[in-house]
Amino acid sequence: MQNPPFSSRLLWRLLLIALHLLTGCVLAFLAGMFFTQPKEWHRPIVRWWLHGLASRLNLDVHVHGAPTPGVSLWVSNHVSWMDIPVLGGIAPVDFLSKAEVAKWPLIGRLAQAVGTLFIQRGSGDSGRVQESMKSALAAKRSVLFFPEATTTDGHRVQRFFPKLFAVACDTDCPVQPIVICYRQGDALHPLAPFIGDDDLVSHLLNILADERIRVDVQFLPVQAVAERQASALSLACEHAMGDALIALHGDADIPSRVGLPAIRSV
Repeated sequence: MQNPPFSSRLLWRLLLIALHLLTGCVLAFLAGMFFTQPKEWHRPIVRWWLHGLASRLNLDVHVHGAPTPGVSLWVSNHVSWMDIPVLGGIAPVDFLSKAEVAKWPLIGRLAQAVGTLFIQRGSGDSGRVQESMKSALAAKRSVLFFPEATTTDGHRVQRFFPKLFAVACDTDCPVQPIVICYRQGDALHPLAPFIGDDDLVSHLLNILADERIRVDVQFLPVQAVAERQASALSLACEHAMGDALIALHGDADIPSRVGLPAIRSV
């Protein structure tokens, strides 16, 4: 992805992002988030900050439905790193993220401060991650993870990996399926997916240089464990979320990025 030409609008939005990141660092420092384990009273602060970040990222978020009351295991399709501020700005939730995010400048440090759980893909540490997720749920904190284990173009859901659904089975915790869709008019937004060889800086600049992006988030009916195995629970969520995503975007095409052919999942 190429960097867009600089404009006064882009520079202004970059300034707003920088000020919001600085505000987050100051709040995290004053609240002791850099030095202590996440506390319950930190959660409204984190939600407020993520909601503000989504707005400053040029995102116009529309929520359909609402998360189930109480503690649940959130599962969502995964399109972009922007999914985190979008979903985290709706309701307090802990995140499960790839380990690489911890190394991102400033963002990674803030993510650690608010209690993000990191997983190294392919490292075989899912057992440790599952125990961390169970501890969060036992502390009455909902946890979000992306069962596709990668980002996609947002047109379809990919096959779900069922291993982490075992957390719901072991704790009898309800699963809250969610679908997220980035739109440009009647089509899916071509710049929103963070895929392929995209890098964070170029992606951010292109998002900020573009017109405001509509984001639809739909909370689906909760999936109860009901003595199901992790594989069956994963498959039920995969089918429900796949159908809901197509219904949400109407099977729309994805316009091409500049210099690239049109994208369409098959």
